[in-house]
Amino acid sequence: MLLFVGLAFGLRLLAIDRQDIWGDEAFSIWLSRQPLPQVVAGGADTHPPLYPVLLAVWLRLAGSSPLAVRALSAYIGTLTVPVVYALGRRTFGRAAGALSALLAALSPALVYYSQETRMYGLATLLAAVSVYCAMRWYAARSPSKPMGRASGLPYLLVSLGAVYTHYYAFFAILAEDLVLIPALLRRRQWAALRAWLAGQGVIALAYVPWIVVQSRFLSGKASARFEELELASALRIAGQTVTAFGAGLAVRPGEAWAVTALFLIAIAAGLGAVLRSRQRQAGPWLVIAWLAVPLALAWVANPVMPFFYARYLLLIAPAFYLLAARGVVGAGRLPGRLACGVPCACLPCRVGQGALGRPLLRWVGAAVLLAGSAYGLHGYYTRDEYVKGHYGQMMAYARAHALPGDGLLLANPLQRPIFEYYAPPGFEAEFFPRSAYPLEDARTAADLEAIAARHPRLWLVRFGNPAEYDPTRTLDRWLATHGSKAYFGGWGDADLALYVMAPAGVGSTIQHPLQADLGDGLRLLGYALSANRVKPGDTLLLTLYWQARAPMTERYNVFTHLLDNGNRIQAQMDSEPQGGGLPTDRWTVGQVIQDNYALTISPGATPGPHFLEVGMYLLPSGDRLPVRDPATGEVLGDRVLLDSVEMEAP
Repeated sequence: MLLFVGLAFGLRLLAIDRQDIWGDEAFSIWLSRQPLPQVVAGGADTHPPLYPVLLAVWLRLAGSSPLAVRALSAYIGTLTVPVVYALGRRTFGRAAGALSALLAALSPALVYYSQETRMYGLATLLAAVSVYCAMRWYAARSPSKPMGRASGLPYLLVSLGAVYTHYYAFFAILAEDLVLIPALLRRRQWAALRAWLAGQGVIALAYVPWIVVQSRFLSGKASARFEELELASALRIAGQTVTAFGAGLAVRPGEAWAVTALFLIAIAAGLGAVLRSRQRQAGPWLVIAWLAVPLALAWVANPVMPFFYARYLLLIAPAFYLLAARGVVGAGRLPGRLACGVPCACLPCRVGQGALGRPLLRWVGAAVLLAGSAYGLHGYYTRDEYVKGHYGQMMAYARAHALPGDGLLLANPLQRPIFEYYAPPGFEAEFFPRSAYPLEDARTAADLEAIAARHPRLWLVRFGNPAEYDPTRTLDRWLATHGSKAYFGGWGDADLALYVMAPAGVGSTIQHPLQADLGDGLRLLGYALSANRVKPGDTLLLTLYWQARAPMTERYNVFTHLLDNGNRIQAQMDSEPQGGGLPTDRWTVGQVIQDNYALTISPGATPGPHFLEVGMYLLPSGDRLPVRDPATGEVLGDRVLLDSVEMEAP
């Protein structure tokens, strides 16, 4: 076990700070930095307050670096492994306990949430200890000796801690009730039954204060989607949960189901072993209920919850590994008979009954499950596409490319905690929408004008889902019409854009008229340039004037390139028109669109003539629209060449 615990701890510390702090983690840190009365106040957070209180103490002891804040979850996740071993040894024997502990140590899901500053690992640990204490509580029963206070107090404390960490911990307690109450009734242990029910009453009464302070907040988040009570929803919840436990959250769906299928086979074997057992002990049934009851109740509760995530059920992951381990260990004891009693002469049964076959099946089964877990871990450590966000790297990019006087516009006030964690020094930051009025209010434009007057360049950070706080892209459209987009980058949970606020008069008229049709419904009417002579490192402002000649159904991106004589790109800005605020499928026939771009020239550009090329393309495929002569319809290529620009020596 020391080896397994050491392995678990090493995996939970390995590359623990590889990923940036993401939004929910930043909120946990922000909340735990507040005064204690605010931490435990109703409405401060959706979840109960035990983890934020514990994190508040931890922050004062360890600091707030990504390594420091996540180390708390790593320690908690490591402690789960010996608890799983104790559960497995008590319930299914030493071999199953060892294998279940090793599966927990290597679990991609448990490692994942042991490297995240959230409460899910703590809820899992406390739920596992609660089940273990319940087993000991029941095992200590005898008809003549009611349960003593020394046996019950640990159970009450950890169970209360579990429900004060996550609401779904109540589902695990209900699973305990559904197994132990009938068992006590069957054995007619009335004193023990009264003691158990009294303990459940204590937990319920101790939770009343939190219900009182949090009920209004939770009722505001509740929904009523009773159409979710259908088989498809149940299968979705179960599928998301078991694939997370089996293969983790950083593998592709097909691979995840391939790995998870191996676990499900082992779990089915474990269930079969429990069902075939003539000993009606409470422990195995408690493990089964611990896995099945919360899954079923999560489906029942889903219609009144805003959404479901598999992490809410992380607290049943130990039961998943316990049953899988039981199935693998039981593979060495194949029955040799069918359920009807007829001897089975199939090859697996004949091999399994042999002296070599029994241990071989166990070792092969264990190796297969551990290999699946290792594959999920490999995906978690190496596949960047599953990283939740790069907010810290994004802020580092803005800081590295900022100029004196730059300002920050932060779309979505929900990013305040993560911005405060990664805030670059020297930036004046403004949050939108304002708390007093929506983005569509005229006061928003007045605020933006005042901010733009103070800052020649503005960085826009959009965080989360823009459809929730800026569905009409008000900020993008205002910046794109009053300035020129110079940069855009997606950073996972946020995106970053830079706008150069153009001097008065630049781009206000068509300096260079031309007629070029793109595709069957777009026309480039002309353009304006801020300069015809530039130096490396300068910013060239370009305004394009488009007109829709027919209804548009597709969304096209505009490309603007400054090329040298070798057709090498020395400056580039691609974007949907008006910074993404006015996509082509929203243009009306005859409408003239002013579209601004800022091209930052490479510091390594060589002196000499350069030329501009522009055009449009479909983002998914990269296919460019053909450019046609308006008079003849002849295809001239897939780009429009504009005036040459002279690159001067630096």
